[in-house]
Amino acid sequence: MPATDTVLEKGIMQIPKWWSCPSGYEEIQEKAHFVGKSELLHRSSISDQQSLYPRESLKKITEAGFGAVTVPASHGGLETGFTGFAVLAETFAQYCASSAMCWVMHTAATQTLFEAGTPEQRNRFIPGVINGEIGGLAFSEPATGSHFWNVVSSAPRQRDGYLLNADKSFVTSAGEADWYIVCTNSPDSTLEDKLMFLLVKNDQEGIECFPFNAMGLRGNSSGPMTFKDVFVPRENRIGTEGGMNYFNENTIDPLFLLGTAAVWTGVAQGALNTAIDGAKKKVHADTGKSVASYQVIRHELAKAQILIDSSRSMVYRTAQGMDELVRNGHSLAEHLFPIWQVKTHAADMVIQVTNQALQVSGGRGYLTGQVEKYLRDGRAGAVMGPTNEILREWIGRSLVEVPWFE
Repeated sequence: MPATDTVLEKGIMQIPKWWSCPSGYEEIQEKAHFVGKSELLHRSSISDQQSLYPRESLKKITEAGFGAVTVPASHGGLETGFTGFAVLAETFAQYCASSAMCWVMHTAATQTLFEAGTPEQRNRFIPGVINGEIGGLAFSEPATGSHFWNVVSSAPRQRDGYLLNADKSFVTSAGEADWYIVCTNSPDSTLEDKLMFLLVKNDQEGIECFPFNAMGLRGNSSGPMTFKDVFVPRENRIGTEGGMNYFNENTIDPLFLLGTAAVWTGVAQGALNTAIDGAKKKVHADTGKSVASYQVIRHELAKAQILIDSSRSMVYRTAQGMDELVRNGHSLAEHLFPIWQVKTHAADMVIQVTNQALQVSGGRGYLTGQVEKYLRDGRAGAVMGPTNEILREWIGRSLVEVPWFE
């Protein structure tokens, strides 16, 4: 008799796969769960406790075929679109939030290189990505805080390239990525939009990084970077000299906001899974009952799962809508409203659910360990730019039909 029939005979309700995975993506989700359980989970605590960059975990993700998931198959990528990207980000985050976040930023950098770069640049850099090289984005600057789309640095022309001087505030994989797409201004551009992208290799002279000792996501190697008199040859300019805000709104923002929303959803699920496992295993000697046998505990678990599933449903519906827009040749910049909502909701949700997971776990949850780590990791979402306050303002302005960005 099939196991499912046995389960149904016992009256145990099964959660259908279509509820937790969009149709057609079950295989990559299953593979991602395998990588998470066998490779990411046991390294996540070490990465957290030692502030150790999850290089080995990222290597295993690449070896599983997930190094360039949004890149077309014609260039060696997996071509999963936004939906597959979201499925993978959420799944990886259930096991290691730092690995998932580094991978999200890497994927955004890789897709920006592919979309904005030349055929020669694609041929030069994408094979390295598929073989394990890591990309990063260096955008936010101290002068403008979480308004990472506004940069004050510049890179004037010099000989056959550009001389870059920039202070960057929050760079994921700082000092660890093989290359970075650095967002700066071109003072020589004739365009109104002076924004310019330069690809800088990690081993170039004039680069320094200063990783934070953060509350959570301690494996991210996230922190400030300085680029002092770094010469970038013209062949490493990604896109045009100025005019790159288009890719901010159509590539980087959509991938970043969707990817982080998926990560917070996964962090919440990971925390709840850990709390459920502990509640089932912990038995009170005086009553002979497990923690999970108490109705109040089961109600808390149910409320948390409903919140997670509301976020997951928004993530996957948004991702599928984004894929449909791309297929029909529409601009994602004109449809950012749902992407703002899903990031805001997921970042709020993960705070509530990780708190519930800790409460269900009792004193054990308060001790250094998985639940406590999930809580610290998830807290980053609401303050990560654009912060939830900024996004709520954009959402509210859109609702009352006034320009969202001024």
